[in-house]
Amino acid sequence: MGYDWGMGMDAMQADGQKSLILGTAGHIDHGKSSLVKALTGTDPDRLPEEQRRGMTIELGFAHLDVTTEGRSFRFGIVDVPGHERFVRTMVAGATGIDIAILVVAADDGWMPQTQEHADILDLLGIESGIITMTKSDAVPRERLSAVRDEIAEHVRGTVLATWPVLESSARTGAGVDELRSALAAAAAELHARTTTSVFRLAIDRVFSVHGRGTVVTGSVLSGHVHVGDELELLPPGKRCKVREVQTHGEMVDDAIGGQRAALNLTGIDRESIDRGMELASPGYLSASRYVDARVRILGDVGNAFRSHRRVRLLIGTTEAMATLVVIGADSIAAGGEAFVQLRVHRPIVAGFGQRFIIRDETATATIGGGVVIRPQARRVRPKLAITMQSFEAATSDDAAIRLAEALRDAGFEPLTTEALAGRIGVESDDVKSMMRRLADAEVLVDIDGIRVHRGTLERLLDRTAVMLKRHHAMRPGEPGIQRDRMIGWISARSAPNLGKRLLTELATRGIVIERGPYCAHRDFRPAMSIEDESAMAKVVAEIESAGFDPPEWDKLRAVRGMSRQRARSLADIAKTDPRLVSYALGFYISTRAMDQFRGTVEQLGEGGRRFKLADVRDKTGQSRRVVQPLLEHLDRIGVTKRVGDERILL
Repeated sequence: MGYDWGMGMDAMQADGQKSLILGTAGHIDHGKSSLVKALTGTDPDRLPEEQRRGMTIELGFAHLDVTTEGRSFRFGIVDVPGHERFVRTMVAGATGIDIAILVVAADDGWMPQTQEHADILDLLGIESGIITMTKSDAVPRERLSAVRDEIAEHVRGTVLATWPVLESSARTGAGVDELRSALAAAAAELHARTTTSVFRLAIDRVFSVHGRGTVVTGSVLSGHVHVGDELELLPPGKRCKVREVQTHGEMVDDAIGGQRAALNLTGIDRESIDRGMELASPGYLSASRYVDARVRILGDVGNAFRSHRRVRLLIGTTEAMATLVVIGADSIAAGGEAFVQLRVHRPIVAGFGQRFIIRDETATATIGGGVVIRPQARRVRPKLAITMQSFEAATSDDAAIRLAEALRDAGFEPLTTEALAGRIGVESDDVKSMMRRLADAEVLVDIDGIRVHRGTLERLLDRTAVMLKRHHAMRPGEPGIQRDRMIGWISARSAPNLGKRLLTELATRGIVIERGPYCAHRDFRPAMSIEDESAMAKVVAEIESAGFDPPEWDKLRAVRGMSRQRARSLADIAKTDPRLVSYALGFYISTRAMDQFRGTVEQLGEGGRRFKLADVRDKTGQSRRVVQPLLEHLDRIGVTKRVGDERILL
């Protein structure tokens, strides 16, 4: 089967062969590539420059089949560079691996890059592995014993402490068979990966093949992909289709998590794809400049790691600059852990629970690593208690709590089931069932088709009330805020077209009083002079005495004789007076009379009965001229709805 795309391993075979990804690590010149060649017969140094210089500068790939005690394993091997300048490539190679081999040359012993690679394996949480002392034929037995003690000292307290330490020689082949057996034993004890339907492939190579087009390779982090599937390239968000899937130079129908894979893509060109991007199931993931996480700082970094420092973030096959903001503190002590927000300088793709590495700004040292708890976050205020509470909820072992927090954090942003599943690391069907439970528990409320966390709604309503009070305090002489402006303010802080709906909610709760074109807080009364208070008292008394048929504002006896400016100012104050209702342009009715009129209308429409204007006219004993504007006011505020010549109660 044709051309070689430089792959890792196949899917689980029909005969039960188990597939895993094996990664190498260790200091430069300690014999990683030679060991891989001795194990597999394949030289992972594929570039002419690598073969000429004798050092790995790019990722190399090979595969190893091992059968022991009736069980068969296929290891897709990722050989990573050991030079300190290529730590980024090393982390990219470590992405998605199941088992690691840490190589320590017996002649050199533990070296600086050995330590950094060991730290990275520990921070990435790679619990299964083997440490091998290469070049064992080049030193006496006493030296091997000393190096073994040195290794034990350096791995104490890390996940590497439980790994077996073996001896090997790529030159003579000594210990290579034992290493194969040890790998099979480790593979047999390895827990199966958690299955998920969300496909993710971290791209570490991209190129074009003549007659085939664009090809990408990488480790399948999760899920599965089939020929013909549509995928999303992230961060760009472009869609493409899988034309062919290949492993080890062989065409296959699909690839699954825990494999290396090459995908031949259609619908996208080579120039649109870069190393560090991801291919994923559409709709589950999205790029973000804010990623919330829990971080552990290495114990040998010296001083405490201060908040708001710039770092290099290595996640998947991506490297990006970020500002690390510590939550709830000013720093993280050496060897300590803390919640952080990574404010990345460009959008990146991450998944819930994904491990990452942080290095210093100059890329000379590894500082620590962590795990993603919120892959698409919002900028937070790190010292607030509510921020810490939010982070703790986002890390809960209970997926329903994580979902509720994701919805609260999303605010009024409408998120699909797939997007929510991607944010909290569960399946779409799980999200659907949890959403129903949260709605039944009234944790969620439905606002015009958007499911919103109740806490989000309450905070916005509280915030609106505070804004109104602030406005009244700054402008005590004004009757309130223009209704259209108020609706726009709420919409800008919720979602388009929700402003009117949420203002109605505030009015229903009695928090906001709507008077004509103005909105005011229920506790607000415009500042009035003694003269204005006296004039308003006369206006209210005259309107109350007029019942359902008060005169137009300018024709009120209490207003006659006033200057036009003073009459207009008093009219604005009247719009916020709880004793009056502005029901039509230039007309006010007493609140008592309007309540009586509304009660009559509700009696007529009780039980869903339809009624006409004439019915209201006869019931109240008023003329059509009086009844029509009052009914139109009830239509506007949502008490009634006109259907032809009839009306119904809402």
